Amino acid sequence: MTKQNILSSFISLIPLSYILGTFVLNLNILFIIVGGLLIFIQGGRFKLINLDKLVLFFFLYILFTSAFNTIESYYFEKIEDYDFTIIIKSLFFLRYLLLYLVIRLLIEKNLINFKIIFYSFAAVSLFVSIDIIFQFYYGKDFFGFTSPYVHKITGPFHAEAVAGGFVQKFSFFLFFCYIIFGSKHNLKIKIVVLTLLFFISTTSIILSGNRMPLILFFFVIFLIFLDNKTLKKYLIHILVLVFFMSALTLNTNERLRNYYNSFYESSKKMVALYSYRLLDVGKDLNIKERPYHVHEFDAGFGTWKMNKYLGGGIKSFRYNCPKRRLKSSSERSTCNMHPHNYYLEILVDLGIIGILLFILMVILALKKSYKALDDKKYKYILSPFFYIFVMEIFPIKSSGSFFTTNNAVMIFLVLSVMVGLSSKFKKEYI
Repeated sequence: MTKQNILSSFISLIPLSYILGTFVLNLNILFIIVGGLLIFIQGGRFKLINLDKLVLFFFLYILFTSAFNTIESYYFEKIEDYDFTIIIKSLFFLRYLLLYLVIRLLIEKNLINFKIIFYSFAAVSLFVSIDIIFQFYYGKDFFGFTSPYVHKITGPFHAEAVAGGFVQKFSFFLFFCYIIFGSKHNLKIKIVVLTLLFFISTTSIILSGNRMPLILFFFVIFLIFLDNKTLKKYLIHILVLVFFMSALTLNTNERLRNYYNSFYESSKKMVALYSYRLLDVGKDLNIKERPYHVHEFDAGFGTWKMNKYLGGGIKSFRYNCPKRRLKSSSERSTCNMHPHNYYLEILVDLGIIGILLFILMVILALKKSYKALDDKKYKYILSPFFYIFVMEIFPIKSSGSFFTTNNAVMIFLVLSVMVGLSSKFKKEYI
Protein backbone atom coordinates (compact mmCIF):
# COMPACT_ATOMS: atom_id res chain seq x y z
CA MET A 1 0.00 0.00 0.00
CA THR A 2 1.12 3.53 -0.69
CA LYS A 3 1.68 6.06 2.06
CA GLN A 4 -1.47 7.87 0.86
CA ASN A 5 -3.65 4.78 1.15
CA ILE A 6 -2.27 3.76 4.56
CA LEU A 7 -3.02 7.15 6.14
CA SER A 8 -6.37 7.37 4.35
CA SER A 9 -7.27 3.94 5.70
CA PHE A 10 -6.74 5.09 9.28
CA ILE A 11 -8.92 8.15 8.64
CA SER A 12 -11.54 5.94 6.96
CA LEU A 13 -11.79 3.87 10.16
CA ILE A 14 -13.01 6.83 12.24
CA PRO A 15 -16.75 5.97 11.94
CA LEU A 16 -16.05 2.36 12.91
CA SER A 17 -13.93 3.64 15.81
CA TYR A 18 -16.93 5.63 17.06
CA ILE A 19 -18.94 2.40 17.23
CA LEU A 20 -16.18 0.45 18.98
CA GLY A 21 -15.81 3.08 21.69
CA THR A 22 -13.77 6.02 22.94
CA PHE A 23 -10.62 3.99 23.58
CA VAL A 24 -10.50 2.69 19.99
CA LEU A 25 -11.29 6.16 18.62
CA ASN A 26 -8.44 7.71 20.63
CA LEU A 27 -6.11 4.92 19.50
CA ASN A 28 -7.04 5.53 15.88
CA ILE A 29 -6.45 9.27 16.27
CA LEU A 30 -3.05 8.47 17.80
CA PHE A 31 -2.09 6.40 14.73
CA ILE A 32 -3.13 9.27 12.43
CA ILE A 33 -1.11 11.77 14.46
CA VAL A 34 1.96 9.52 14.56
CA GLY A 35 1.76 8.99 10.80
CA GLY A 36 1.56 12.73 10.24
CA LEU A 37 4.47 13.41 12.59
CA LEU A 38 6.62 10.90 10.68
CA ILE A 39 5.88 12.80 7.47
CA PHE A 40 6.77 16.04 9.25
CA ILE A 41 10.08 14.56 10.44
CA GLN A 42 10.82 13.45 6.87
CA GLY A 43 10.49 17.05 5.73
CA GLY A 44 6.76 17.48 5.11
CA ARG A 45 5.71 21.08 5.70
CA PHE A 46 2.92 23.50 4.89
CA LYS A 47 2.62 27.23 5.31
CA LEU A 48 0.32 28.32 8.13
CA ILE A 49 -2.45 30.63 6.95
CA ASN A 50 -4.22 33.09 9.25
CA LEU A 51 -6.98 30.63 10.10
CA ASP A 52 -4.39 28.01 11.10
CA LYS A 53 -2.79 30.58 13.39
CA LEU A 54 -6.18 31.38 14.92
CA VAL A 55 -6.81 27.68 15.63
CA LEU A 56 -3.35 27.45 17.20
CA PHE A 57 -4.03 30.53 19.31
CA PHE A 58 -7.38 29.06 20.43
CA PHE A 59 -5.63 25.97 21.80
CA LEU A 60 -2.91 28.04 23.45
CA TYR A 61 -5.61 30.13 25.09
CA ILE A 62 -7.20 26.93 26.44
CA LEU A 63 -3.87 26.08 28.04
CA PHE A 64 -3.49 29.59 29.43
CA THR A 65 -6.91 29.85 31.05
CA SER A 66 -6.63 26.33 32.49
CA ALA A 67 -3.19 27.10 33.92
CA PHE A 68 -4.45 30.42 35.30
CA ASN A 69 -7.38 28.77 37.08
CA THR A 70 -5.17 25.98 38.38
CA ILE A 71 -2.66 28.44 39.86
CA GLU A 72 -5.45 30.54 41.33
CA SER A 73 -7.17 27.54 42.97
CA TYR A 74 -4.06 25.77 44.27
CA TYR A 75 -1.75 28.60 45.26
CA PHE A 76 -4.07 31.48 46.11
CA GLU A 77 -7.31 29.85 47.26
CA LYS A 78 -5.30 27.08 48.97
CA ILE A 79 -7.65 24.26 47.96
CA GLU A 80 -5.83 21.32 49.53
CA ASP A 81 -7.64 18.52 47.69
CA TYR A 82 -7.30 20.19 44.28
CA ASP A 83 -6.59 17.40 41.76
CA PHE A 84 -5.26 19.44 38.77
CA THR A 85 -7.94 17.90 36.53
CA ILE A 86 -8.50 21.10 34.55
CA ILE A 87 -4.87 21.59 33.48
CA ILE A 88 -4.43 17.87 32.77
CA LYS A 89 -7.55 17.82 30.58
CA SER A 90 -6.35 20.90 28.69
CA LEU A 91 -2.98 19.26 27.98
CA PHE A 92 -4.65 16.11 26.62
CA PHE A 93 -7.00 18.28 24.57
CA LEU A 94 -3.95 19.36 22.52
CA ARG A 95 -4.21 16.07 20.61
CA TYR A 96 -7.00 17.65 18.57
CA LEU A 97 -4.67 20.48 17.57
CA LEU A 98 -2.22 17.82 16.38
CA LEU A 99 -5.03 16.06 14.52
CA TYR A 100 -5.97 19.34 12.84
CA LEU A 101 -2.37 20.08 11.80
CA VAL A 102 -1.76 16.53 10.57
CA ILE A 103 -4.86 16.55 8.34
CA ARG A 104 -3.84 19.97 7.02
CA LEU A 105 -0.39 18.58 6.19
CA LEU A 106 -1.82 15.47 4.50
CA ILE A 107 -4.14 17.54 2.32
CA GLU A 108 -1.36 19.97 1.43
CA LYS A 109 0.88 17.08 0.35
CA ASN A 110 -1.95 15.24 -1.48
CA LEU A 111 -1.65 12.28 0.88
CA ILE A 112 -5.38 11.73 1.40
CA ASN A 113 -7.36 9.43 -0.85
CA PHE A 114 -10.87 10.80 -0.44
CA LYS A 115 -12.37 7.91 -2.39
CA ILE A 116 -11.34 5.44 0.34
CA ILE A 117 -12.68 7.77 3.04
CA PHE A 118 -16.01 8.40 1.32
CA TYR A 119 -16.64 4.70 0.63
CA SER A 120 -15.84 3.74 4.22
CA PHE A 121 -17.85 6.55 5.82
CA ALA A 122 -20.78 5.81 3.49
CA ALA A 123 -20.74 2.06 4.12
CA VAL A 124 -20.65 2.39 7.92
CA SER A 125 -23.41 5.01 7.85
CA LEU A 126 -25.63 2.78 5.72
CA PHE A 127 -24.98 -0.21 7.98
CA VAL A 128 -25.86 1.73 11.15
CA SER A 129 -29.05 3.06 9.52
CA ILE A 130 -30.21 -0.44 8.58
CA ASP A 131 -29.17 -1.78 11.99
CA ILE A 132 -31.32 0.86 13.74
CA ILE A 133 -34.35 -0.03 11.61
CA PHE A 134 -33.80 -3.74 12.22
CA GLN A 135 -33.53 -3.23 15.99
CA PHE A 136 -36.70 -1.11 16.05
CA TYR A 137 -38.84 -3.76 14.39
CA TYR A 138 -37.23 -6.93 15.79
CA GLY A 139 -36.11 -5.80 19.26
CA LYS A 140 -32.46 -6.71 18.69
CA ASP A 141 -29.90 -5.39 16.24
CA PHE A 142 -27.61 -7.52 14.04
CA PHE A 143 -25.24 -8.08 16.99
CA GLY A 144 -28.03 -9.11 19.36
CA PHE A 145 -27.99 -5.80 21.24
CA THR A 146 -31.22 -4.49 22.75
CA SER A 147 -31.80 -0.83 23.55
CA PRO A 148 -31.94 -0.02 27.28
CA TYR A 149 -34.18 2.99 26.56
CA VAL A 150 -37.95 3.10 26.17
CA HIS A 151 -38.08 5.76 23.45
CA LYS A 152 -34.65 5.43 21.85
CA ILE A 153 -33.01 2.90 19.56
CA THR A 154 -29.26 2.54 20.00
CA GLY A 155 -28.31 0.07 17.26
CA PRO A 156 -24.63 -0.99 17.42
CA PHE A 157 -23.90 1.61 20.11
CA HIS A 158 -25.65 -0.66 22.64
CA ALA A 159 -26.01 1.51 25.81
CA GLU A 160 -25.35 4.92 24.22
CA ALA A 161 -28.29 6.78 22.66
CA VAL A 162 -26.22 8.40 19.90
CA ALA A 163 -27.12 6.33 16.83
CA GLY A 164 -29.32 9.02 15.28
CA GLY A 165 -26.63 11.67 15.70
CA PHE A 166 -24.11 9.32 14.09
CA VAL A 167 -26.32 8.82 11.02
CA GLN A 168 -27.11 12.53 10.91
CA LYS A 169 -23.40 13.28 10.41
CA PHE A 170 -22.01 10.42 8.36
CA SER A 171 -25.03 9.93 6.06
CA PHE A 172 -23.92 12.96 4.05
CA PHE A 173 -20.92 10.95 2.92
CA LEU A 174 -23.38 8.30 1.75
CA PHE A 175 -25.26 10.80 -0.42
CA PHE A 176 -22.23 12.56 -1.86
CA CYS A 177 -20.34 9.29 -2.34
CA TYR A 178 -23.08 8.17 -4.69
CA ILE A 179 -23.19 11.57 -6.43
CA ILE A 180 -19.40 11.62 -6.96
CA PHE A 181 -18.62 7.99 -7.72
CA GLY A 182 -21.96 6.86 -9.16
CA SER A 183 -22.12 9.60 -11.77
CA LYS A 184 -22.42 7.17 -14.70
CA HIS A 185 -26.09 6.54 -13.89
CA ASN A 186 -28.76 8.58 -15.66
CA LEU A 187 -30.91 11.14 -13.86
CA LYS A 188 -33.90 8.85 -13.23
CA ILE A 189 -31.74 6.18 -11.61
CA LYS A 190 -30.01 8.84 -9.51
CA ILE A 191 -33.35 10.08 -8.24
CA VAL A 192 -34.48 6.56 -7.31
CA VAL A 193 -31.21 5.63 -5.55
CA LEU A 194 -30.87 8.95 -3.71
CA THR A 195 -34.51 8.76 -2.64
CA LEU A 196 -33.91 5.30 -1.21
CA LEU A 197 -30.73 6.42 0.60
CA PHE A 198 -32.47 9.51 1.99
CA PHE A 199 -35.42 7.45 3.16
CA ILE A 200 -33.25 4.84 4.91
CA SER A 201 -31.19 7.54 6.66
CA THR A 202 -34.19 9.66 7.62
CA THR A 203 -36.17 6.68 8.90
CA SER A 204 -33.25 5.50 11.02
CA ILE A 205 -32.85 8.95 12.61
CA ILE A 206 -36.58 9.10 13.35
CA LEU A 207 -36.62 5.61 14.87
CA SER A 208 -33.48 6.31 16.91
CA GLY A 209 -35.41 8.86 18.97
CA ASN A 210 -32.62 11.45 18.66
CA ARG A 211 -34.82 14.44 17.94
CA MET A 212 -32.33 17.29 17.55
CA PRO A 213 -30.29 15.35 14.94
CA LEU A 214 -33.50 14.91 12.93
CA ILE A 215 -34.15 18.66 12.91
CA LEU A 216 -30.56 19.46 11.95
CA PHE A 217 -30.64 16.79 9.25
CA PHE A 218 -33.67 18.34 7.55
CA PHE A 219 -32.27 21.83 8.05
CA VAL A 220 -29.05 21.01 6.20
CA ILE A 221 -30.90 19.13 3.45
CA PHE A 222 -32.88 22.34 2.96
CA LEU A 223 -29.62 24.34 2.78
CA ILE A 224 -28.26 21.98 0.14
CA PHE A 225 -31.46 22.43 -1.83
CA LEU A 226 -31.11 26.22 -1.71
CA ASP A 227 -27.40 26.35 -2.46
CA ASN A 228 -26.61 23.54 -4.90
CA LYS A 229 -27.79 24.36 -8.42
CA THR A 230 -26.85 20.97 -9.80
CA LEU A 231 -28.82 19.00 -7.21
CA LYS A 232 -31.73 21.42 -7.06
CA LYS A 233 -33.35 20.14 -10.25
CA TYR A 234 -34.11 16.72 -8.76
CA LEU A 235 -33.64 17.16 -5.01
CA ILE A 236 -37.14 18.60 -4.60
CA HIS A 237 -38.65 15.26 -5.70
CA ILE A 238 -36.57 13.45 -3.12
CA LEU A 239 -37.45 15.89 -0.34
CA VAL A 240 -41.19 15.72 -0.96
CA LEU A 241 -41.24 11.93 -1.10
CA VAL A 242 -38.95 11.44 1.90
CA PHE A 243 -40.89 13.99 3.98
CA PHE A 244 -44.17 12.24 3.15
CA MET A 245 -42.78 8.80 3.98
CA SER A 246 -41.20 10.08 7.21
CA ALA A 247 -44.49 11.65 8.32
CA LEU A 248 -46.22 8.35 7.55
CA THR A 249 -43.67 6.48 9.67
CA LEU A 250 -44.34 8.77 12.64
CA ASN A 251 -48.11 8.70 12.36
CA THR A 252 -48.33 4.91 12.17
CA ASN A 253 -46.49 4.41 15.48
CA GLU A 254 -48.19 5.83 18.57
CA ARG A 255 -45.09 5.57 20.79
CA LEU A 256 -42.96 7.54 18.32
CA ARG A 257 -45.71 10.08 17.72
CA ASN A 258 -46.13 10.79 21.44
CA TYR A 259 -42.38 11.03 21.92
CA TYR A 260 -41.95 13.60 19.16
CA ASN A 261 -45.07 15.47 20.31
CA SER A 262 -43.47 15.86 23.74
CA PHE A 263 -40.42 17.38 22.03
CA TYR A 264 -42.70 19.79 20.18
CA GLU A 265 -44.43 20.82 23.42
CA SER A 266 -41.10 21.32 25.21
CA SER A 267 -39.85 23.43 22.31
CA LYS A 268 -42.96 25.61 22.50
CA LYS A 269 -42.39 26.14 26.21
CA MET A 270 -38.76 27.12 25.63
CA VAL A 271 -39.71 29.63 22.93
CA ALA A 272 -42.41 31.10 25.18
CA LEU A 273 -40.05 31.33 28.17
CA TYR A 274 -37.22 33.03 26.30
CA SER A 275 -39.69 35.34 24.55
CA TYR A 276 -40.74 36.46 28.00
CA ARG A 277 -37.18 36.80 29.29
CA LEU A 278 -35.76 38.61 26.26
CA LEU A 279 -38.76 40.50 24.87
CA ASP A 280 -41.11 40.61 27.86
CA VAL A 281 -43.77 38.91 25.74
CA GLY A 282 -46.03 36.36 27.42
CA LYS A 283 -45.38 35.09 30.93
CA ASP A 284 -42.82 33.23 32.98
CA LEU A 285 -43.03 29.50 33.68
CA ASN A 286 -42.67 28.09 37.16
CA ILE A 287 -39.76 25.78 37.89
CA LYS A 288 -41.79 22.59 37.44
CA GLU A 289 -43.12 23.65 34.02
CA ARG A 290 -39.72 24.49 32.54
CA PRO A 291 -38.19 21.96 30.12
CA TYR A 292 -35.09 20.10 31.26
CA HIS A 293 -32.66 22.03 29.06
CA VAL A 294 -33.83 25.39 30.43
CA HIS A 295 -32.43 24.37 33.82
CA GLU A 296 -29.15 23.36 32.17
CA PHE A 297 -28.87 26.68 30.34
CA ASP A 298 -29.72 28.66 33.48
CA ALA A 299 -27.05 26.78 35.41
CA GLY A 300 -24.62 27.51 32.59
CA PHE A 301 -25.23 31.25 32.62
CA GLY A 302 -25.06 31.32 36.39
CA THR A 303 -21.71 29.51 36.34
CA TRP A 304 -20.33 31.78 33.59
CA LYS A 305 -20.90 34.84 35.79
CA MET A 306 -18.33 33.46 38.23
CA ASN A 307 -15.53 33.78 35.62
CA LYS A 308 -16.86 36.07 32.90
CA TYR A 309 -13.73 36.95 30.95
CA LEU A 310 -11.29 34.02 31.17
CA GLY A 311 -13.67 31.23 32.15
CA GLY A 312 -12.98 28.47 34.63
CA GLY A 313 -10.87 26.21 32.36
CA ILE A 314 -12.08 23.29 30.28
CA LYS A 315 -14.48 20.87 31.98
CA SER A 316 -14.69 23.19 35.00
CA PHE A 317 -18.49 23.41 34.87
CA ARG A 318 -18.96 20.32 37.04
CA TYR A 319 -16.77 21.87 39.76
CA ASN A 320 -17.91 25.50 39.60
CA CYS A 321 -21.62 25.04 38.96
CA PRO A 322 -22.42 23.84 42.53
CA LYS A 323 -20.60 26.93 43.89
CA ARG A 324 -22.68 29.48 42.01
CA ARG A 325 -25.10 31.84 43.72
CA LEU A 326 -28.71 31.14 42.90
CA LYS A 327 -30.49 34.33 41.86
CA SER A 328 -33.86 33.07 43.13
CA SER A 329 -35.61 30.03 44.53
CA SER A 330 -36.94 29.33 41.02
CA GLU A 331 -33.48 28.31 39.79
CA ARG A 332 -32.53 24.66 40.12
CA SER A 333 -29.56 24.03 42.42
CA THR A 334 -28.42 20.71 40.92
CA CYS A 335 -25.79 20.56 38.17
CA ASN A 336 -24.94 18.26 35.29
CA MET A 337 -21.52 17.51 33.76
CA HIS A 338 -21.87 20.31 31.18
CA PRO A 339 -24.53 22.88 30.14
CA HIS A 340 -25.61 20.97 26.99
CA ASN A 341 -24.73 23.66 24.46
CA TYR A 342 -21.35 24.17 22.78
CA TYR A 343 -21.41 27.97 22.92
CA LEU A 344 -22.58 28.10 26.50
CA GLU A 345 -20.01 25.52 27.54
CA ILE A 346 -17.19 27.45 25.85
CA LEU A 347 -18.45 30.62 27.49
CA VAL A 348 -18.38 28.92 30.90
CA ASP A 349 -15.00 27.23 30.45
CA LEU A 350 -13.15 29.84 28.37
CA GLY A 351 -15.02 33.06 29.12
CA ILE A 352 -15.87 35.92 26.77
CA ILE A 353 -12.40 35.88 25.22
CA GLY A 354 -12.68 32.18 24.43
CA ILE A 355 -16.14 32.36 22.88
CA LEU A 356 -15.11 35.31 20.70
CA LEU A 357 -12.09 33.37 19.45
CA PHE A 358 -14.27 30.37 18.68
CA ILE A 359 -16.94 32.40 16.86
CA LEU A 360 -14.26 34.18 14.80
CA MET A 361 -12.73 30.81 13.91
CA VAL A 362 -16.15 29.46 12.84
CA ILE A 363 -17.03 32.49 10.72
CA LEU A 364 -13.68 32.53 8.91
CA ALA A 365 -13.80 28.78 8.26
CA LEU A 366 -17.33 28.96 6.83
CA LYS A 367 -16.53 32.01 4.72
CA LYS A 368 -13.31 30.54 3.37
CA SER A 369 -14.74 27.12 2.50
CA TYR A 370 -18.04 28.44 1.12
CA LYS A 371 -16.17 30.08 -1.76
CA ALA A 372 -14.66 26.73 -2.74
CA LEU A 373 -18.12 25.13 -2.96
CA ASP A 374 -18.70 26.94 -6.25
CA ASP A 375 -15.78 25.16 -7.90
CA LYS A 376 -16.48 21.84 -9.66
CA LYS A 377 -13.18 20.33 -8.54
CA TYR A 378 -13.83 20.84 -4.82
CA LYS A 379 -17.62 21.16 -4.52
CA TYR A 380 -18.67 17.58 -3.90
CA ILE A 381 -15.59 16.50 -1.94
CA LEU A 382 -15.87 19.52 0.35
CA SER A 383 -19.67 19.53 0.69
CA PRO A 384 -20.21 16.79 3.33
CA PHE A 385 -17.48 18.26 5.55
CA PHE A 386 -18.93 21.75 5.16
CA TYR A 387 -22.51 20.73 5.99
CA ILE A 388 -21.46 18.53 8.91
CA PHE A 389 -19.57 21.51 10.31
CA VAL A 390 -22.71 23.65 9.94
CA MET A 391 -24.68 21.07 11.93
CA GLU A 392 -21.98 20.75 14.58
CA ILE A 393 -21.66 24.48 15.27
CA PHE A 394 -25.38 25.30 14.96
CA PRO A 395 -25.85 27.67 17.91
CA ILE A 396 -29.39 26.96 19.16
CA LYS A 397 -29.20 23.24 19.77
CA SER A 398 -28.75 20.99 22.76
CA SER A 399 -25.54 19.01 22.55
CA GLY A 400 -22.98 16.91 24.34
CA SER A 401 -19.79 18.44 25.65
CA PHE A 402 -17.59 20.29 23.16
CA PHE A 403 -14.49 19.00 24.96
CA THR A 404 -15.26 15.26 24.79
CA THR A 405 -13.51 12.93 22.37
CA ASN A 406 -16.56 12.09 20.24
CA ASN A 407 -17.43 15.73 19.54
CA ALA A 408 -13.92 17.22 19.37
CA VAL A 409 -12.71 14.63 16.84
CA MET A 410 -15.59 15.39 14.49
CA ILE A 411 -15.28 19.18 14.84
CA PHE A 412 -11.54 19.42 14.25
CA LEU A 413 -11.50 16.70 11.59
CA VAL A 414 -14.06 18.46 9.39
CA LEU A 415 -12.56 21.88 10.19
CA SER A 416 -9.10 20.75 9.05
CA VAL A 417 -10.46 19.29 5.80
CA MET A 418 -12.48 22.44 5.12
CA VAL A 419 -9.50 24.71 5.69
CA GLY A 420 -7.13 22.41 3.79
CA LEU A 421 -9.29 22.08 0.67
CA SER A 422 -10.33 25.73 0.59
CA SER A 423 -6.68 26.76 1.01
CA LYS A 424 -5.71 24.65 -2.02
CA PHE A 425 -8.63 26.16 -3.95
CA LYS A 426 -7.40 29.68 -3.17
CA LYS A 427 -3.86 28.85 -4.35
CA GLU A 428 -5.12 27.43 -7.63
CA TYR A 429 -7.77 29.95 -8.60
CA ILE A 430 -7.16 33.24 -6.82
